[in-house]
Amino acid sequence: MAGKAGKADGDVVRDVPQELRCAATGKPLYMPVVTTQGVAYSYSALFEMFMAARALPTCKVTGEPIAFFPSVCLPLHHHLMEQYKGVMRGRRQQDEPDLAERFGFPMPMVEELPEKNFDEALLEELECVVSRELVYEPCVLSSGSIVSAYCVPEGGFLKDPNRTVGCALYGQAPRKSMAVEAMIKARFPQHYTERALELAKEGIQSAGKHAKGTWNELSPALHIFWGLGCDGCGLWPIRGSAWEDADCQDRVGFHLCDQCYQLGFHRRVVTGKFNQTRMPNCRMVQMAESDFM
Repeated sequence: MAGKAGKADGDVVRDVPQELRCAATGKPLYMPVVTTQGVAYSYSALFEMFMAARALPTCKVTGEPIAFFPSVCLPLHHHLMEQYKGVMRGRRQQDEPDLAERFGFPMPMVEELPEKNFDEALLEELECVVSRELVYEPCVLSSGSIVSAYCVPEGGFLKDPNRTVGCALYGQAPRKSMAVEAMIKARFPQHYTERALELAKEGIQSAGKHAKGTWNELSPALHIFWGLGCDGCGLWPIRGSAWEDADCQDRVGFHLCDQCYQLGFHRRVVTGKFNQTRMPNCRMVQMAESDFM
């Protein structure tokens, strides 16, 4: 599907549907992240909410606490970058300098999809990581992995089902993302309808009775590392034990919650949520409770 070339940027902004706008600002999503509640925010807007909150930020739509800072939802980001090129240029010029100037952090680096065979590549990104079929009633984990609502198990996901990620998920059972579903329906309507018919023939309840936007809440007795987030699952603040890369030279550092550390997340990644430079064989050390207040 071609981008809407030839229109002024302001006209294109008005064309961006409500589902593809940030829940906090009302502006078109840029570097979109989707919370466990299924609500989409621009990366910088949600980051600001976390930084401003005295405890956990609350969802602008549902009023529920947001416990995880999610990774960028790549298929949604790629769709926006291709479909609304002018708008995304403007959003980049606003959000990236603002994040750097106000908080001293860069936007995460994400790969762009090739223009050739773009739709084919996008469909691959829209595969449910459990069923390996086109995602239906899409739910987004804090890792950025996408699952169909009917694939969310009772009790949620304790670990990311994508083995290349494999971070802890604390029983996440995310709700359906209206933004991702709206994008699929607009871009691949026939594929989405066919997937619905396939599920109906198989007798699968597509609504996903366990996709309720919940996670396993942690004990209030655990130590809280206020202001410190996990570079794996996105738990923010980290509660319980925390680990840091002793060899990471970036000012922001690289940190993991205990569950992501025990799952060996640090052995599979060469960066963190803020483009930190690190190697999988770097030394991870447990932080003392007094290390980060």
